[in-house]
Amino acid sequence: MSLLSKLLGRSGEDSASRFLAGQGYRILERNFRIAAGEIDLIAMDRDTIVFVEVKTRTSDAYGAPELAVDTRKQARMTKAALAYLAARKLHQMPCRFDIVAITRMPEERIELIRNAFETRSGFR
Repeated sequence: MSLLSKLLGRSGEDSASRFLAGQGYRILERNFRIAAGEIDLIAMDRDTIVFVEVKTRTSDAYGAPELAVDTRKQARMTKAALAYLAARKLHQMPCRFDIVAITRMPEERIELIRNAFETRSGFR
């Protein structure tokens, strides 16, 4: 990954954190990683743990940012989410997966996609 891509991703995560806070989410953790995958943001939305993937694009020339969250990415996020829940003994907490899609140009657009996908392990 190039330095510019990393900077764009970090900037997107910063924007997403502020946006989600404005929506009432409480950010618990950023960039949770295990060998099998990572989660950009982990937050609380009322009584629900939310695992958030942030996708940032400079434009929509290559399609909407959320389209990059394919089944492989979803599987990696699920593994990381299960590891997070196990490590913190939070198996009984309601959970879901959201996507924050950010397009920077021509004007910045931030879209929150709640319950973006379901997993085979039975939680959202």
